[in-house]
Amino acid sequence: MGKLILAITAIALFGYLGCNTAEKNSPPTISEGIELSVEPGEHWLGKKKVFIFSVNSSPQMAAWIENNQGQYISTIIVTNRSAKKNWIFAPKEGRPEALPVWTDKIQNNAAQIDGVSAASSKGAVDVHIEGASLIAGQEYNVYLEINHSFDYNDTWPKKENDVNGQPSLLYHAQFIAGTPGQTRLEPIGHGTADGSDGNIVMGLEGITTALTIIKNVYIMIH
Repeated sequence: MGKLILAITAIALFGYLGCNTAEKNSPPTISEGIELSVEPGEHWLGKKKVFIFSVNSSPQMAAWIENNQGQYISTIIVTNRSAKKNWIFAPKEGRPEALPVWTDKIQNNAAQIDGVSAASSKGAVDVHIEGASLIAGQEYNVYLEINHSFDYNDTWPKKENDVNGQPSLLYHAQFIAGTPGQTRLEPIGHGTADGSDGNIVMGLEGITTALTIIKNVYIMIH
């Protein structure tokens, strides 16, 4: 499978040249490109049953940026089904257990999601967003959350009316805005299996095939 390329451009907000003293002392923002590159792994395409048929399904995924205080900055990309709660055979509230960490983060930021949502992909995807202002020289965190329905194993076996199986997997890296370079995101933990909260459960104990949905994921600052 080819690499899944998710590219975003962080555009600096203008106004730095104003005569106001506060504006002159404002920290410089950046307009460099930020690229998130995701290489699909062995289990990128999962299997699910539709009536008597078995079909391939792409994972649900979201990636976003936070500052070092854990404050949500912006979503880079989120799959349509999770963004719009457009689930088949799901309750009205959708499936928060699919991406519980991201779902919790955007509770007060839902208005921006339409501009960055995209269909689940079996190939390459390019996504651009505008107006995400990052402060040059400041450290930020990027997270990627990914999940397959019906991804059962011995730790998370199938239960009655349960479709989630293994919980969402969280990848993380830190980067410095305006400093060129490439950093690999590493798996750090998972979301709650029932979607009851947005906490990250640190550690990978019990996670099996979910670790092979992604082969590699990097953030690149240009």
